[in-house]
Amino acid sequence: MANKINFTNVNPISKKEDILIKKKIFTIIKNKNFILGNEVKIFEKRFAKLNKSKYAVGCASGTDALILSLMSLNLKKNDEVIVPGMTYISTGLSVLTNNNKLVLSDIDDSTGLISIKKVKKMITNRTKAIIPVNLYGQRVDLKKLRKIVGKKIFIIEDSAQSHFAFDNKSKKITPSKYADTSCYSFYPAKNLGAYGDGGLITTNNNSLYKKLLSLRNLGSIKKNKHNLLGVNSRLDTIQSAILNIKLNSILRLNEKRRKIAKFYDKHLHAVNEVKLTQTNRGSSRHLYVIRTKNRDELIKYLAKKKIFCQIHYPYSLNKLKVFKNRIKNRKLINSERWSKQCLSLPMHSDLKIGEINRIVKEIKSFYSKK
Repeated sequence: MANKINFTNVNPISKKEDILIKKKIFTIIKNKNFILGNEVKIFEKRFAKLNKSKYAVGCASGTDALILSLMSLNLKKNDEVIVPGMTYISTGLSVLTNNNKLVLSDIDDSTGLISIKKVKKMITNRTKAIIPVNLYGQRVDLKKLRKIVGKKIFIIEDSAQSHFAFDNKSKKITPSKYADTSCYSFYPAKNLGAYGDGGLITTNNNSLYKKLLSLRNLGSIKKNKHNLLGVNSRLDTIQSAILNIKLNSILRLNEKRRKIAKFYDKHLHAVNEVKLTQTNRGSSRHLYVIRTKNRDELIKYLAKKKIFCQIHYPYSLNKLKVFKNRIKNRKLINSERWSKQCLSLPMHSDLKIGEINRIVKEIKSFYSKK
């Protein structure tokens, strides 16, 4: 009987890492240094250095990272923020939570990333920020985007799925110099996942950095001195300690994901009923997404074969009920089509070649019977 192939392996760690993490957690409990402990500062500095950024500010979640970034920009109620139609709800939700006007732009049909050409048409004199999403792990071309939006429009890079990805032209991590802030999530299933929620913001702007430090801590940097209207969104000391240990293996695990994706690409390329997502080699490959008109049938077929997939995402933001009365009614052709056809195949660093072969074989078998 065939073994089950899970969609993901949450928090893959070695036995050595497991021992180190448990020992570190015990030490923190013993010292009772739970809030903004030294481990938080260490992690922020290490993350920023590896990410080629000047500053990093930990916070409670990836969603909070987006909200805090918007808060730091002093936007007004009617200021517009452009967001891609195909992304997780948090990207759009952050704009509305900050009382700004959400404007949705369609995606590129080949990559799933926000269409820079279409963004150009969406810009008005009320556009103050844009949140490009590095969907599935692939970075948006921010240099090209910055040329389109100019210097006066803020760019908040949603990097929740792209820890330590690099762009198409470089073979190494390069500074994100075209974004005002970049936002990360450490949700357990991410490439770099915590043992609960967690988030982080990187920036090269010292003024924004100091502001973010205050905003995440109730508007305060020094105890009992509150200079800003902030929130309680601190990265937990225990989660920071866990992430510090896992940070040592993230680049190696990202490379393993790239090799798995390359294998998928090679063996699914000839399946006419499947559309591969155009992806550059620098993607962190958080997800491996294909498109097919038979998506719902295929996912059921694979489940019967003990191969479990997911859908990212079964909606475009303009179709979500919670947004419908808060956004301009606009048809997003590509985003809506992707939501009906996209399918995320099993993707994690512990996938074995034999398992990938089996997945590919079953996909081909499914279409041979059509």
